[in-house]
Amino acid sequence: MLHLILALFTIFATWKWGDWKNWHKYHSSMIYIAMGNLLYAYLYDGHHLWQYNADLLVFNHFIADTLTTFIILPLTALIFLTKYPDTFKGQLFRVVKFITIYFLIEVVYDMLGIFGYNYGWNIWWSLAWLFMMFPMLVLHHKKPLIAYGASSIAVIIMLLLFPVSFN
Repeated sequence: MLHLILALFTIFATWKWGDWKNWHKYHSSMIYIAMGNLLYAYLYDGHHLWQYNADLLVFNHFIADTLTTFIILPLTALIFLTKYPDTFKGQLFRVVKFITIYFLIEVVYDMLGIFGYNYGWNIWWSLAWLFMMFPMLVLHHKKPLIAYGASSIAVIIMLLLFPVSFN
């Protein structure tokens, strides 16, 4: 239920703070973040490093991850990139603000048993991931080709740190 509430809140927050009139400026970055989550789901299918546990309305990991992939992440990208500051101090504050929001949500999910970790992943790896994810989103918005190269390196590092069998 909490995951559905988060998805609905993300829709509301995007309506309130997102740049809907210029959504097309952010569209490729919205797709980029969704595709990144889909790539993770594909590569780690059956070997989830993190997973959503069932709750009252969201019955399994697949449903929660679908909400995350197609609603929460793309709309977060729209909010995050809307009015992205020009100054370094403003940019740093915005990145840290969004990392903090995502991290606190995960802490609550973990405390309530809605979120689980496997195969050596833990909340601190999630925090490290967030410190990569939000700057990468900015990089993609400004220099997509460089972001694709950097993302490829991040995927390789992820696979080296958390290997999976491709049998």
